[in-house]
Amino acid sequence: MKSQVENGKLIILLPERIDANNSDAVNKELQDIISGVDFQGIVMDGDELDYISSAGLRVLLGIRKQTDKPYDIINISPKIYEIFDLTGFIDVFNVHRKPREISLKGLKIIGKGTLGTVYKLDDERVVKVYNAGAPVPYDRVEQEKKMARQVFVKGISTALSYEMVHADNAFGVVFELLSPVTVMDYMLEHPDEKDEMTVKVCELLKKIHSAELTGDNVPSMKNMMLGSTAALSQIFSEDEMSRFQKLLSEVPDRKTAIHGDYHPGNIMVDKNKELVLIDVGDMSTSHPFFEFYDMYPVFLLADELGAYASKYNDAMIRDFFHIGSDKEYEERKLFMQTYWNRLLHLYFEGHSDEEIATYDSYFRGIGRLKQFITILQLPDEDPQAKMLEIGRAKELFFDEFDKIPPVGDWWPKDL
Repeated sequence: MKSQVENGKLIILLPERIDANNSDAVNKELQDIISGVDFQGIVMDGDELDYISSAGLRVLLGIRKQTDKPYDIINISPKIYEIFDLTGFIDVFNVHRKPREISLKGLKIIGKGTLGTVYKLDDERVVKVYNAGAPVPYDRVEQEKKMARQVFVKGISTALSYEMVHADNAFGVVFELLSPVTVMDYMLEHPDEKDEMTVKVCELLKKIHSAELTGDNVPSMKNMMLGSTAALSQIFSEDEMSRFQKLLSEVPDRKTAIHGDYHPGNIMVDKNKELVLIDVGDMSTSHPFFEFYDMYPVFLLADELGAYASKYNDAMIRDFFHIGSDKEYEERKLFMQTYWNRLLHLYFEGHSDEEIATYDSYFRGIGRLKQFITILQLPDEDPQAKMLEIGRAKELFFDEFDKIPPVGDWWPKDL
């Protein structure tokens, strides 16, 4: 049996048959696989499983009894699922049916992001397919579907998720079709309503931060951020690493819901001018400080990059926000500057302009960490220029970052 560990999950591809003739051999092989690696959960992939007898079910049950870690069985065909249902095993295992296969041929692309592409299925539904070029794991896609449901139940407006599907060797989720207009586009087209919409964006953000997310699979943004900074060890010294990791690790722990990618391109405006949140797959729990780290607009730091990095950063921003002309680029940059300033004043309502300017400088300081992600992704065609970019970015980063006091000392107690 093939097996691999992805994101801490041990994924095992089950054989075509598990019956009385091979159950002992299957059990032994499973035991060997499980005893040979470290993992935080088990995923049995039934993509090739065509038959399972009671002896096979006992094998799976035996594995289940010897571990207290999360245990999922995925890609189960309808006839195998029926066996699990009739025997009551769906009450014992976390069983997921095999996603329905669909064709993307002829479907119109209506959106594209970091993790996937959105196609219009019909007048009421869209499908988000998760990176066919480098497929996203099943459990990551399942997480977005589950998260969309949990967020909706919490009273936060988001697109309804219907089912998981499979298309072009990648997983996807079918969602209800929302208005194709983002908050950013709406405010650019209706500048007289910009303030009204920014107020609604802030109200939605505060509603998210008033909720708590539950479940074993809901990650901590604080832990994810600390983990992601490990990659920076190739450009930071041990002392430099410890300086910003100390600040992050001392941020007070919370169960507050965090969107993790809250920008005006991820908020839609419906026909009643109400806001609907999308792209909830990266939602997590943590202190709201981490939301503002992630929200700090990349546009506002772009001008400080050197010529070598700017060439690639400019292309990345244009592609991500679907920007064509230089005029449109400048319009959106100006939009983000004024939008960000107004959003801070609304979120920290009641605080003085001086206090908000100080908070902004803290978010800017920590937000510079994102610059290093851009720089690390630069091609090595000019190593000297790349090293100069790294040195320049480090100087700017620590000049502001070292001025940030512990978050618990300055974050408003009422937020």
